[in-house]
Amino acid sequence: MEELLWTATVKAPFGVNGEVKIHPHNDDCAYLAKIKEVVLRAKDGSEQTFSIESFRMMGSQPLMKFAGFDNPEDARVLNGRHLMVPRKWAAPLKKGQYYVADLIGCALVHDGEHLAEVVSSVDGAQAVMLEVRSPDGSLYMVPYLKEFIGEVSLEDRTIELKTPWILA
Repeated sequence: MEELLWTATVKAPFGVNGEVKIHPHNDDCAYLAKIKEVVLRAKDGSEQTFSIESFRMMGSQPLMKFAGFDNPEDARVLNGRHLMVPRKWAAPLKKGQYYVADLIGCALVHDGEHLAEVVSSVDGAQAVMLEVRSPDGSLYMVPYLKEFIGEVSLEDRTIELKTPWILA
């Protein structure tokens, strides 16, 4: 299992002091207030460690300021980066919840038959979309919703697919 978890995404600058909006990937982002340092992963996979100068909430919008980014022009380069935190600092899970990083590499199965493997994920409008690759190499998107996903076993590295027709 990956030690660093992608728990939020850095968005556009906010204000004139270099703060950026943060899009958390869960309901509770209180854990971000306790973190003093994070790894930001760029789209090309490169990673850099940044110190956090401040974290605050503006209504329901989390805002973060990174050391060395003191104006919106400088902070703009961080837009779209994945905010990675050590697993021990990530938001605690409730019963039946999983970190998306732990689902990557799991087999999608239906009635014991291996149908595909989870290769990545994308934030969807209503749910996380699991990108899966079938044995013939075809890629599909499966919504991580109870209508499509059944039992998850991280121990067996399997995810039950209730609706195999979604891979047609």
